[in-house]
Amino acid sequence: MCTVVTLAAQQLFGRTMDFPPRTPWHLTYVPQDYSWRAAGMTDEIRNRHAILGGMRVVNDHYLVGDGLNDAGLACAELFFPVAATYPDTVRPGTLGLTPQDFIMWALGRHSSVAEVAAELKQITVIDARWYDQQRYPFHWLLMDQTGTYIIEPLGDRLQVRANPLAVFTNTPALDDQLERLARFLHLPETATVATLTQAIGTTDQAAPHGGNSVQRFIQAALWRWHHSQATSDELLAFLKSVTVPQVPEHAHNYTHYRMIMDLKGRHYNFYDLHSHQLVSQSLPELMRQFPHSAYRFE
Repeated sequence: MCTVVTLAAQQLFGRTMDFPPRTPWHLTYVPQDYSWRAAGMTDEIRNRHAILGGMRVVNDHYLVGDGLNDAGLACAELFFPVAATYPDTVRPGTLGLTPQDFIMWALGRHSSVAEVAAELKQITVIDARWYDQQRYPFHWLLMDQTGTYIIEPLGDRLQVRANPLAVFTNTPALDDQLERLARFLHLPETATVATLTQAIGTTDQAAPHGGNSVQRFIQAALWRWHHSQATSDELLAFLKSVTVPQVPEHAHNYTHYRMIMDLKGRHYNFYDLHSHQLVSQSLPELMRQFPHSAYRFE
């Protein structure tokens, strides 16, 4: 039950990672010239950009949960069950990817959201198992210096669109989330984004209690539009408020890490909730230190 908030002016990107892994999440660095294959595919893909992000590894294959690259492009995946629709086969003439491979392709091969959008027709994200033999339905949040965007797998195709509220959670789809937020604010479901943000700024309603994806979307939207000039420490404090504890009723779906990325400085803070340690790394420094080899921080 992940939550993402972005702050455009500060170029900050924060999230909780609540997805239950079969192998642990670690802050991981992948160099510019890293070569890889999508699960079940034969094409070798060579990255153009270095990546620093929260990843897990299965048999030397990296699954990127979120990350940023050396061009200042950031991306995160969030669980999107029920709503996601993927084709079963790769369209002729396109590169086949599983949902788990998408971020490696997006960050490894592109310097901006516009570049990703321009090449979406050249890939097919299919409903297939990854290297751990699991299927995961995702949708994605992307951010660069131009703003915050989403990609949702609806109708068997991928399209980039702006994310006007700069927050994101799991299923349902963004349009559904916006309608539910409008109802919470006692507005018509067709209310514009400008009307929504104005209402958020003037409402005296308390944020809803609870931890489902709709409640967290509203909590995040209210916090984001009351704290548009927030610092990274204030963003971290909000992420703590939506952290899911590891308790018996959350034996699998609990927060494994919190993170804040600074896109300007190409810097990543990884707050590991298993070790209770902060791992803080600079992508430019890692590129100097490890120009041709990946490195995982444990």
